[in-house]
Amino acid sequence: MTQQNFNNDSANLQTHNFSRREDEGNEGDNSDSNQQVNSELDNLILKISELEQKNNDLNDKLLRTLAEIDNVRRRSREELEKASKFAISNFVSELVVIVENFLMASNNAPNDEIDKIPAIKNYATAITLTEKELLKILEKNQVKRIYPLNEKFDHNLHEAISHMEFEGEEGVILQVVQAGYAIAGRIIRPALVVVSKAKIS
Repeated sequence: MTQQNFNNDSANLQTHNFSRREDEGNEGDNSDSNQQVNSELDNLILKISELEQKNNDLNDKLLRTLAEIDNVRRRSREELEKASKFAISNFVSELVVIVENFLMASNNAPNDEIDKIPAIKNYATAITLTEKELLKILEKNQVKRIYPLNEKFDHNLHEAISHMEFEGEEGVILQVVQAGYAIAGRIIRPALVVVSKAKIS
């Protein structure tokens, strides 16, 4: 081997060793870089998870708030309707007294005598028409007249003022002393009635 060849081989070996050290250095740099990227990626995943949880919490709060708003609206509407019905109830309670007076006048009028005098007959007809119109107005406003003759006694709708012995079925209404009234299904005046009871032998 010549001196020149030896020198060339030595130079090549040094170059190879330097390149290998450089590659090892690069591998170390790449490893550090990968660790940094992985760390940043883990942090991003954690932040995304936290944001998703916050988003879910906010959605849950929003849904609960909307549900509460709906409940408040519904309660307010119901309270307003109740207040309106109570206000109407007082008015209706006074109005039905007038209606019942008209009905009493019509029912107790001596029809035979009325027919004989045209002026009185016209007056009686006017009373009957007024009575019917008043009942129509009440019905239109969900006011129902309760006249339970021959029906079974119901303590929710009727008030028994006396009992009468009867051979037929017990607990039947034999007489209506005063008609009752209900508005939208709520009793504002119970019907005053006489109820049958078993006959004592």
